[in-house]
Amino acid sequence: MFINKKTSLITFGDFIDLYLKIKEKGFKAIFFKLTKLNYSDKVSSKWDNYVNESDFWVIPEIRNHWNKTISGNENVSYEEYVSKKYFSDKKKISLLSIGCGEGLHERNFCEYLHFQNVIGIDISNESIKIAKNKSEEENKKITYISSDFSKVDFKNEKFDIILFDSSLHHFEKINTFLRNNIKPILNENGVLVVFEYCGPNRLQWKNNQIKKCNDILKKLPKKFKKFQKINYIKKKVYRPGILRMFAVDPSEAPDSENLQSALHNNFDILEEKKLGWNVIQPLFKGIAHNFLNKKKETKDLIKYIVNEEENFLEENNIKSDAIFGVYKLKN
Repeated sequence: MFINKKTSLITFGDFIDLYLKIKEKGFKAIFFKLTKLNYSDKVSSKWDNYVNESDFWVIPEIRNHWNKTISGNENVSYEEYVSKKYFSDKKKISLLSIGCGEGLHERNFCEYLHFQNVIGIDISNESIKIAKNKSEEENKKITYISSDFSKVDFKNEKFDIILFDSSLHHFEKINTFLRNNIKPILNENGVLVVFEYCGPNRLQWKNNQIKKCNDILKKLPKKFKKFQKINYIKKKVYRPGILRMFAVDPSEAPDSENLQSALHNNFDILEEKKLGWNVIQPLFKGIAHNFLNKKKETKDLIKYIVNEEENFLEENNIKSDAIFGVYKLKN
């Protein structure tokens, strides 16, 4: 059922997704989650119970591809790249990670810089518990806060690095948010670092994206299309229905298509790079775990898919659905 040709209220894929979720987690768990009425409860519940075993970013070759795009070296992460390029001669640095999840990126930054203060904030209590445990295990001094970011009072504190890794696109009215909430807490010589989805709102992928994904999906061997823990083969890529988006996580991409322009409106660009995601995000949804082995066949398929995405963007002059960028306050 379509709202128009560009967005979908509900799709056949929503019914498939619901069926698979019930098979995996049981009807009661899914019913309880869908009937949560409070916005914050829905969002925190989504991330408290989130498991990323089969999302595209768990594939090492994909991460290496992003590393090479950003740093020029597939073995150099963006945390190492930013640290050495912008802060190699500085000490007593402060970092704020907004939507930090389980704290991986703050811990990575701590490998390369001497921090005076590192803060991670996330709405998910469970993610913050994991982040605290891991930082203690690695003997890293990081302060973690479980809260809605808008409710945290920084008491005029400013930061040298503000990080959004797949979290800025969860905010509404991003232009206003950056202007009123982020610019005031960024140091004069500080940088804003983003690794973000900036594609269609509510993941309403374009028709040509979906067609491209399905063309590739048809060519994949059956063993690469199996869902995890469930005897089901992915036969088609669908855009998610907007009703399901609101039911599962109402914070998902409400203003994402304006994210890049909002960054440009509020900050000067130090660097900005296209990451793609136009094909790999919809295509790998639910089946990425099949691409985690080190076999030549698997690596060749990943390379083929990445090349197809890059050619798709270039040949059709399409805007990338994700970017990495480093920004500073406007002069």
